[in-house]
Amino acid sequence: MSKTLNTIIAIALVGIFPVLSIYAGTQGDGYTQENAVLIATQFLKSSPTYSFDGIEDSIEVVTVDTIRMPYSWYVTIKFTSRNSGYGDRTGQMLAQVLTEHTMVILVSKGEILSAKTDDVYDELTETLTELPNNHSAEEEEIALEWLRNAPTFSFDGVEDSMIIVDSIIQESYPEQYIITIDFECKHAGYGDRTGEILAQVITEHTAIITIVTREVQGAVIDGAWDELNQREKVVSELLPPEAAVQIVIDYLKENYPEASELKITDEWSIANLTPEGLLGASTLEYSGDGWIIRVSYPVVWKPTYNFEVEHAESEFLWTGTVDQSGIVTE
Repeated sequence: MSKTLNTIIAIALVGIFPVLSIYAGTQGDGYTQENAVLIATQFLKSSPTYSFDGIEDSIEVVTVDTIRMPYSWYVTIKFTSRNSGYGDRTGQMLAQVLTEHTMVILVSKGEILSAKTDDVYDELTETLTELPNNHSAEEEEIALEWLRNAPTFSFDGVEDSMIIVDSIIQESYPEQYIITIDFECKHAGYGDRTGEILAQVITEHTAIITIVTREVQGAVIDGAWDELNQREKVVSELLPPEAAVQIVIDYLKENYPEASELKITDEWSIANLTPEGLLGASTLEYSGDGWIIRVSYPVVWKPTYNFEVEHAESEFLWTGTVDQSGIVTE
């Protein structure tokens, strides 16, 4: 067969199968860096984490690194999800917070060999990387120091009585550390009890402290006292939205002078802003005295409530969440 005829046949085959010109070619002609980025981006869009709640237009290719393998690149891409966590989280309780992720994808000869998000979640096997046993050592020290200086222990805690009895790393992003600490106080009660009549008896306590990104986000003593917010813990099986609204109002009055007079009265109006036909989420709006309080939440068992509070005249604007323990997070 002549050289000319071979060339004609080759051109015809490429015309019939154009995809071959992208992913395969003589001497790797189709395995280019540009195609690797395209393949990585397409994979990310179909990956379990991004396809669940990734935000469109949040994808950003950060770096493309060549490695010592023929026609192979590490493609690093950033993106944002609407909730915390990884993979398909259908049916899970989710923190409704915009979460930035970084996925590193290895593309070799047009194939995805590995893809890991935040260096902890394998998008191919849909599994979390096991963390080392000593990973929570720093968070344990943070929990101990925080509890030592919190009102209950600082009032009459028994020195050297603190013992860490449990430390759990939850499979979430950011990681949540649940640290359980036993300790003793010289009297009964919680918080700063100055001026109170106290039973002088050594009292054993158990504190469960939640740490996220090296900050204490929750602290409950004996399942009854919210040490972070210095009040009795909400013990209702389900915290309804109206109770969460009151918790936010109390929090704002305690922490912001602009909200010192904030109070819902009979003159306020309540509107349901949930679009008709939307079954998976609800939004309520409380308005009055120049204030607007919007609360939105997913229609799931024990949701986390998302708040936006504003007062136009004073240009006050606050956003935060309330979980089912009544813990406020700004």
